[in-house]
Amino acid sequence: MARHTAIAEVGETLVGLLRDQLGPLVSNDDEVALASPESVDAGDEIRLTLYLYRVTENGELRNQRHETPANGHGSVRPAPLALDLYYLLTAHPSVGTGDETDRTRTQHLVLGRAVQVLAENAVLRATDLYPTSLAEDRELHLSVYPEPMEEVTSIWNTFPDKPFEPSVAYVVGPVLVDATGDEPVDRVEAVERRYRSYDLAPGDARPVGDAGADGDAGGAGDANGGGP
Repeated sequence: MARHTAIAEVGETLVGLLRDQLGPLVSNDDEVALASPESVDAGDEIRLTLYLYRVTENGELRNQRHETPANGHGSVRPAPLALDLYYLLTAHPSVGTGDETDRTRTQHLVLGRAVQVLAENAVLRATDLYPTSLAEDRELHLSVYPEPMEEVTSIWNTFPDKPFEPSVAYVVGPVLVDATGDEPVDRVEAVERRYRSYDLAPGDARPVGDAGADGDAGGAGDANGGGP
């Protein structure tokens, strides 16, 4: 996944999976939305929202090397920007005049099935995405993110007059976004070698003919006062 559409494609994919596999718990696609919980009103039919609340750079891929374009010389392509996407999955109560306990139970059933669907699709490949620019040799990983409760609460505090609803945080990545162009570089036409000499202290110089570790350069017989 490398185009600027990558972030949108991930959101569309996750919502598509939930719509396809929630079964009789939702009656139509409109009940699952890629939206902020704030946008859900009491009379809406939306039962489940997926909210992108944070985007960060993937730490493991932050320092990728530049890539050489397949069709050219004299240029390099900056490595793709690798991102992690954080989503808040929230189940909303159904509308109607039924018993509050029954409506809350249904809300929990929707959340439980949604969590199950995402667990069963923890690895997303090119053939899983709708539509996709993900390369065939790439894959995305989806997992529950242990967001501290105070962080989740701070997110909900940005929604004025919205009561907290059961929610689960997820992280998806690495999502790659390519650079739009190549950077020119000059070809290497000559190599210049430079050498530096180091002055040794008198005690560091080896005597001429000193065998050292390389062998008997001075002759073992001479060193003992004469040869055989």
